Amino acid sequence: MSEAVITTKVAIIGGGIAGIAAYRHLTAYPSIRATIFESSTSLGSLWSGDHRFHRPDLSTNVSRHTVAFSDMPWSPQQVKVHGKSLFPYSADVGDYLHRYAHQYVRNEDVKLGAIVENIRFDDEKWIVQIRSAAGDSQEAYFDFVILASGTFTTPYIPHVPGAAESRIPIIHSANFPAPETFQGKTALVIGGSLSGVEISGMLAPYAKEVHHVHKHPFYPLARNVSNGDTAGKGRPTFLPTDIVFNRRSVRETMEERTRPTREANKMFHSFLSSVCPSHPFPADSDEPSRVGISDMYLPGVRSGVIHSHLAKLESVDPETGTAYLSSGEEISSVDVIIFGTGYTTSLPYLPSSEKAALEYESDNRSVPFLSHHLVLHPDLPRAGFVGLYRGPYFAISEMQAQYLAALIAGEKEWPSEKEMRGGVERERQIREYARDGRCQYPHDDYGGLVETYARLLDRPSPTLQASEVEPAVADQILPVNYPRQRTADVRAAEADMLETLRLSRSGVWVLRAVFWSWGGRWRVKRVIRHSTPAAGNETFDGWATFHVRPPSAISVAHAKPGAVEPERGVLEYLYEETGTSTTATSISSPARKKYIYRYNPVTDAISVWFVKEGASGKEEIESWFHDIVLSDTENDAEQYFKDHEEFGGWLARGDERFCAPDVYKPFYRFCFKRGEVQQFGIGYDVRGPEKNHVSETWYERAE
Repeated sequence: MSEAVITTKVAIIGGGIAGIAAYRHLTAYPSIRATIFESSTSLGSLWSGDHRFHRPDLSTNVSRHTVAFSDMPWSPQQVKVHGKSLFPYSADVGDYLHRYAHQYVRNEDVKLGAIVENIRFDDEKWIVQIRSAAGDSQEAYFDFVILASGTFTTPYIPHVPGAAESRIPIIHSANFPAPETFQGKTALVIGGSLSGVEISGMLAPYAKEVHHVHKHPFYPLARNVSNGDTAGKGRPTFLPTDIVFNRRSVRETMEERTRPTREANKMFHSFLSSVCPSHPFPADSDEPSRVGISDMYLPGVRSGVIHSHLAKLESVDPETGTAYLSSGEEISSVDVIIFGTGYTTSLPYLPSSEKAALEYESDNRSVPFLSHHLVLHPDLPRAGFVGLYRGPYFAISEMQAQYLAALIAGEKEWPSEKEMRGGVERERQIREYARDGRCQYPHDDYGGLVETYARLLDRPSPTLQASEVEPAVADQILPVNYPRQRTADVRAAEADMLETLRLSRSGVWVLRAVFWSWGGRWRVKRVIRHSTPAAGNETFDGWATFHVRPPSAISVAHAKPGAVEPERGVLEYLYEETGTSTTATSISSPARKKYIYRYNPVTDAISVWFVKEGASGKEEIESWFHDIVLSDTENDAEQYFKDHEEFGGWLARGDERFCAPDVYKPFYRFCFKRGEVQQFGIGYDVRGPEKNHVSETWYERAE
């Protein structure tokens, strides 16, 4: 069979998610030859280990089901390594992209270390000027050009009077090192969007104090949120935010909402309030909502490490280093200032005439240029954009790539100039709406935007393909529901999503929510009931605090027999209890108790550890006590916490532990409200020659 005749040549500027997706879908048409020009030494952009902003141990804040293309599932090997954790690390995403490129991208069509210095349109051709790593310059001619150079190009640090002149180190979130670098330090984090919240949470276990300064209220979400209490017994199930938030069945329309009404804002605030605890600064429900995602932000706030300031950083005293906020607050003894203030989009290869046509604004971090559907512009002929908008998800970039490929191949008709100019005017309105900071993202309706491209491509809704796609999967707005065609790889990705839903229904990730909820201070009441009535009851009344802290290094001697616990991603609290213990004969005395609790995302298990005696703040693990697992049936713990049965909740138990000469049988009850545990019980049924009693401790959140 003879090879197809190449009739169209396309240049792709950028080899990240968008550039790889553009290449894959362009070359699905045999008549198109595409070339990727990537300035770094490997494909993958900031997900690649060669990129200057790459942070291999930073995990995604959305699940692997969203961080994927439609036609390639995560490999079984990667899924196995991550166990029950759905959030891949940056290095894992880089590996995924390299695997995708290995399957769909020809090496000879990739020019690495190639800096595109200039592009210009002349005589129906795009002339691309490229400089190699060796400094050589050359020109190449193409029929079309796709701009896929990304939005995370230039870190933005606002001017703050006195900051640069002070001796305080200043870094941008793009260059944020490992959080343990700031052990015992006082950090000032600026920015209330995703990176500012995420970095504050990452610092919480290590820093002495974190002062988080943000201009707008937000909802501090964990990466997993409540999926509702379908059983009606106070037992919510949990899924990643991207799964819970992006379902067709909860939308009134699949049209993109770019300027939500007051009623729509109120509705979404109500939804967020149902899955997220209150923040110190309540949001105005008339305005668009904002979210931050971090598993340790709220525990850090409640532990007293993170201090949230609804304000703007006005200035820094260059002599004393004192930071002055617009709220009138002053923050002293700052060791580092970290700006999580986003990026500006740089298009250095575009001539000034093209930038003027796009109405490009170099300092606009929301909508730096105008376009039609974020893909086309009438004054940029035979060209298009992929992934060049704030918040580029895999699905959006892939759908943009599919649409552009269909236009270039002639499968779809190019929109008229009138239609494109109408789209540009629509984007202008979005820019003006976003200019005053009224919304977190100018295109934050992910589902509506994906469906925009699906309609442009005449793709049927996944819910109309019920005979082929499981309804529960079809309801999700995920890349897997928008493939070019259903292949074995697509079906494997669907099966992976279906398994995630099954695990959620069985209670997986409930303990993750329990651990997230625990951070901070609790009111404690304990009753110890002896098996011999004549012995009477003992009581304890006091307070307990779960302190965020760095995860301990676990030696084989300390660990659970036969267990090998991976350390990556483990979260840890020091539990400290103080109060008054009273005997059956009414003799009272001060009492203290300490444990260490650890959550392992790979196994979705909480483990409890004994603490060595030591100086405060330097507590070390002595040995493993037990693991906490959800109970399969109510019978496991239904005889306990009789006074709190009306709250329902998830029941759990722990490994029986022989503590010579007695045996301890732990049991738990977790009562949820608004997506978090607000009351819970920990108990022990102790039997042996010296002790025969049941200890029940009940905790209520200390507001």
